Amino acid sequence: MKINKILGLLCIFSSQFAISQDNVILPQLIKQALEYSPRVKEQQQLLSVGDYRIKVQESGLKPQVSGEVSYSRLDPIAEATLPVDGVARKLQFQPHNNYNTNIGASYIIYDWGKFKAGIQKTLLEIKQQSDGIEALKHTLAYQVAQLYYGIIYLQKAIIVQQDQLKLIQENGKIIGDRIKSGDALDYDAVQVQVRYKNAEIRVVDLQGQLEKQYIFLNSLIGSDARKLISNNAEFQFSNAKSDIQSTYNEAIVNNYDLNVLKSKEGVLAQEIKISSMSSLPQFAANAALGLRNGYLPNIATLRPNSLLGVKLTVPIYTGKRGTYNTQIAKINLDAAKQSTEYQKMQISRDIENAFNDIKVANQKKELANRNVFQAEYSLKLAKVRLENGVSTPVEIQAAETGLEDAKFSLLQYDYQALLAKLEIGRLSGVKFW
Repeated sequence: MKINKILGLLCIFSSQFAISQDNVILPQLIKQALEYSPRVKEQQQLLSVGDYRIKVQESGLKPQVSGEVSYSRLDPIAEATLPVDGVARKLQFQPHNNYNTNIGASYIIYDWGKFKAGIQKTLLEIKQQSDGIEALKHTLAYQVAQLYYGIIYLQKAIIVQQDQLKLIQENGKIIGDRIKSGDALDYDAVQVQVRYKNAEIRVVDLQGQLEKQYIFLNSLIGSDARKLISNNAEFQFSNAKSDIQSTYNEAIVNNYDLNVLKSKEGVLAQEIKISSMSSLPQFAANAALGLRNGYLPNIATLRPNSLLGVKLTVPIYTGKRGTYNTQIAKINLDAAKQSTEYQKMQISRDIENAFNDIKVANQKKELANRNVFQAEYSLKLAKVRLENGVSTPVEIQAAETGLEDAKFSLLQYDYQALLAKLEIGRLSGVKFW
């Protein structure tokens, strides 16, 4: 009795250790994937461009200074013959060779908020891009989780199939003994061998699928995950919400794809504002200081010159370009809102489907549990009958097949329920890593 208690405690301890390991390994894999992902790094690099776009726009509010050096040859030029001190002389009012050099500056004093609106749009675009990166990370995390639990499922499926191999071997020994005693035929032994080979093929097929899952997971995390996932890992994933309405309410706030669409609406709304401001005036100042020739009386001499002024630019007619751009922006915003509503509808539908999948899987699981118990009892009876010579190998083969199918069904229902929980977590924006 003491030994049994000790073994029981060890089993409980080992299962709890496996669960705690699962809770650590999956977040570790997700963290590796997020740190390694070239796609995430690419988007983060592109996000940094937004800071420079803002600086480029802000530079428009600062004085713009430029230098100019020019030369031009004019022929003919204005000239006249006038008497000077009683002598007729030819006077030029402009030189043939004209030289000009200056430094000019311009500064926008007031633009009625157009520059500020452009900067605000860029900030909204940066937010949209940032939300897109978070959505990409979220999708990648759940992709890693699906691969992780897919590997656990295949590991368990292989164990079920290997147990089937052991059963076939045990029954093969019984049939071999009956052949020696003349109670069975060589045909029965051949049938056992065929069933054993078919079971081996199924194991190989499952191992091949498992290897594909590892290859895919390794490509996401940038290293080998084979030694990280234990053979006794369990399906462990829980959702905070247990009903459809609260899950939907959470998804409307936290769903990453929906947040990207909402950010897009903000950008398009700002685009409408900017388009509607295209007819607003602009008030600017300009100044210049330099050297040039062409001043009377000595037109060949370079002389200092300066310019200082203000300018008000008022668009009068632009072919209704601003109106058309505003209408385009409004249409795009309406389309974006419809896309957001469609996304909400999809979220609602997918959440309902996921909860239904969990409900159906749990109902099937209850039936499958009873089916496994009955299949094990049926196989036990078939073995006793075969050992006592009152049944045929066909009967025990049917019992083995029934037990294998029952165990696989139970495993599949567990896996289906877990995938549905993952989908609910993804739609709700749950971050468990």
